[in-house]
Amino acid sequence: MRRWLIVIKARFLISMKMYFRYPINVIMTLFEPLMWITPFYFMGKTFSQDGNMTGFQKYTGNSDFVGFLVLGYMITSYVSTVFWSMGFSLREEMTQGVLESNWSAPVNRTTLLVSKSLFQFCATTFEVILTGIVCHFAFGFTITSNLLKAIGFLIPSLIGMIGIGMAVSALVLLAKDANPIIDLSNSIVAGLSGSFFPIKVMPKGLMFISLALPLTYIYDSSRALLINQEPLFSLKTEFLIIVASMFIFTILGSYVFSKVERRCRMLGNLGTH
Repeated sequence: MRRWLIVIKARFLISMKMYFRYPINVIMTLFEPLMWITPFYFMGKTFSQDGNMTGFQKYTGNSDFVGFLVLGYMITSYVSTVFWSMGFSLREEMTQGVLESNWSAPVNRTTLLVSKSLFQFCATTFEVILTGIVCHFAFGFTITSNLLKAIGFLIPSLIGMIGIGMAVSALVLLAKDANPIIDLSNSIVAGLSGSFFPIKVMPKGLMFISLALPLTYIYDSSRALLINQEPLFSLKTEFLIIVASMFIFTILGSYVFSKVERRCRMLGNLGTH
């Protein structure tokens, strides 16, 4: 346990120093939500009538289009953090030629991988809070008093997403190229989960796939709790799905990553790029 904590602390500090080495990261946090959400916001305005969006309300139960967009952006930030911080960190270590030396340390490989992402989750949480403040003044974004309950749904979701990140990292080890894999998987998963539109508008075939993705229920439950959107299922059912997926994806992701990492070591191509 002591060795595990030392590794987490060291990797956390490394990521933190690199983050604050570039102050533009913090400045971009102020403007990035505006750049992404503003086009959707004004597009939504064109379909509103007297401040109401009848078509949108038919699918979601209310016409809070701004809240829908902002919460989608916030959760997508966590999804992107999982894919990019875990998968791309391996690519960086391959390019720098330090992956094999780092992994020669007497520490579990999964611990090395996950610990590199912990600061990114903290940074993303800071960015999400800042996004909420910026969008409140820019677009009138508000939430209900169910914030703590929503966090209770989010925590097991993040643990499950880490499992997905480990599986993506395994693909990076095999393909030796992070960008196409992460871009493709991140975009497909976020898109099919209803990041910026209700999944009910999709064709039945795609909607069936969306309902099979646990991330769908993270988006849906967050919006139900924080902006009173009508959930797909009861919140109790969605919470059980999220908790079950946490265990499934954590175990499956760890297994896939360990198998791929072992195979790469046997082939001797662990650190090549």
